[in-house]
Amino acid sequence: MSKIARAVCSALVVGGAFIPFVATAQRVGDMTFGVMAGANLATLEQDPDPNEVDYGYKPGLLAGVFLEIPLSGGFSFEPQALYSQKGADVDGTGSNASLDGSIRINYIEVPVLLKAKFPMASTQVTPFLFAGPSFAFKVGCTARGEIVTATGSEDCEEVGNGTLLDIKSTDIGLTGGGGIQFNAGGYPLRLDVRYTWGLTNINDAPDSDNREIKNRAFGATIGLGFAWPR
Repeated sequence: MSKIARAVCSALVVGGAFIPFVATAQRVGDMTFGVMAGANLATLEQDPDPNEVDYGYKPGLLAGVFLEIPLSGGFSFEPQALYSQKGADVDGTGSNASLDGSIRINYIEVPVLLKAKFPMASTQVTPFLFAGPSFAFKVGCTARGEIVTATGSEDCEEVGNGTLLDIKSTDIGLTGGGGIQFNAGGYPLRLDVRYTWGLTNINDAPDSDNREIKNRAFGATIGLGFAWPR
């Protein structure tokens, strides 16, 4: 089974765990499904701090689908399934001046969000806030440039060998953010910004490597919703 197939199956398992909750929640109101697309601005955080190595922010794609299930009191439950590109630009200084490249980590990411809406009586614009856990499943990793043992563009697994290019297959994090929603020809159009704080040490190098490396990512998306068929 390919990495993408395994990641999709894992995402379905995570989403399936919430089916009983969805079956109850949808009685409160009409569900909305939709598509969303935007960008990440991601980096990596290492502890202890890397010696003469800077992790810079790297832009990437953030896109997928969502299902919004109204609850009560202006709240809703929203699982999402996203293709999320993370990683970092890598720039060495001093004795590591030869390092100059980037790491791209591709995930299927499943944020499971609780959303609070704040309708404004005098306008059709509805601000909202959201937060919840996020489950990410790696589907690929590429190192570009002069970085560790990679030159040009190479798969992380082929050049890892106990370095920071050995990346775990899963990541768990927390996602929080907010945005606005308004009516666009009878369809809910929404803009949001978010921050995903990785909790997992994604460094999969041998136990002798004590570095903790975690994902950090700002994101922004635009989404369009449609009423769930009755």
